[in-house]
Amino acid sequence: MARKMLVIDDDPMVLSSCLRIFESEGFHVVTTTSPEEGLSLVLDTYFDVVLCDWMMPGLDGMDVITELDKTSPGSAVVMISGYPSIERATEAMKRGAMDYVAKPFTPDEIIKAVDEARQRKETEEIRVIERFGRLAKTGQLPLPSIDERVLQALSAAIDERRRIAAEPSLESLSEPERLREITLAVLDKYNRDAHNLIPVLQAVHSYAGYLSYGTIGLIAKELRMSEHDIFGTASFYAQFKFQKPGKHHIRVCAGTACFVSGGGVMLEAIRSKLDIVPGQTMRDGLFSLERVACLGCCALAPVVTIDGEVHGNMNPAKLSRAIDRIYRTEPKG
Repeated sequence: MARKMLVIDDDPMVLSSCLRIFESEGFHVVTTTSPEEGLSLVLDTYFDVVLCDWMMPGLDGMDVITELDKTSPGSAVVMISGYPSIERATEAMKRGAMDYVAKPFTPDEIIKAVDEARQRKETEEIRVIERFGRLAKTGQLPLPSIDERVLQALSAAIDERRRIAAEPSLESLSEPERLREITLAVLDKYNRDAHNLIPVLQAVHSYAGYLSYGTIGLIAKELRMSEHDIFGTASFYAQFKFQKPGKHHIRVCAGTACFVSGGGVMLEAIRSKLDIVPGQTMRDGLFSLERVACLGCCALAPVVTIDGEVHGNMNPAKLSRAIDRIYRTEPKG
């Protein structure tokens, strides 16, 4: 049976090119210029691969990818765009895309991207099966971790080296400079071995609280890996964040008990008060917001944590007061 491909793009030339290229590769190709129609098609038909344009009339390509991740999670999604950038590529992969291709592309480029996307999707599915197999056996899902003493030792070593060289201490550097120093030290610690990618990412994440685009680029360069592969690995673990966290971090439980008790109302209340949605940080860096699958406090639903402190039986008024209390304690000016 032929593999099925859906191509969503408002450019008829792109649609005809993909149709010609991938039918010769053995795909049954369905094309549409409408994002809305594309999303309706996946409800009735399973597609092995979905190619989706970034900028189209109607729904934004990123929104389409987000919906595809919900309605057709088994499809290998590839984003195509005439306005490429690492930020867009990273955002596309955060939302569920397996690869990203810039227009105009050659047949070899798009075929290679689709093949690699399908391989990544298969690898991801195998990892999920393996992880949940362990979960079924042990009752808990193992997550990567790092000993804080490793970071303390690395920071101390950097400071000692800089002291001997009569250079400013690590903490006196700008944030990008500090991240670069600690990232290079972590890479040295793990012998610049790509097999140690997870502990490298975990160590840098533990130090900074997130993985910046610059950090991912530096690790990719030093390990001779692609930035897409590194992000694809990191995004598999929910604990890795890609935006600098706020000074105060709010987590809203979206588990079943909290959801039916008003978890969605809590998210909307925060959006209204702070103008951020899950995954974002306020422009002034004061608050960041995260939606989590479960906080383990179902009897207190709906539950919100602020800086790790659990707030149960929450409602919009209580949440607003808790945020206001933090504002009152912040230094003025």
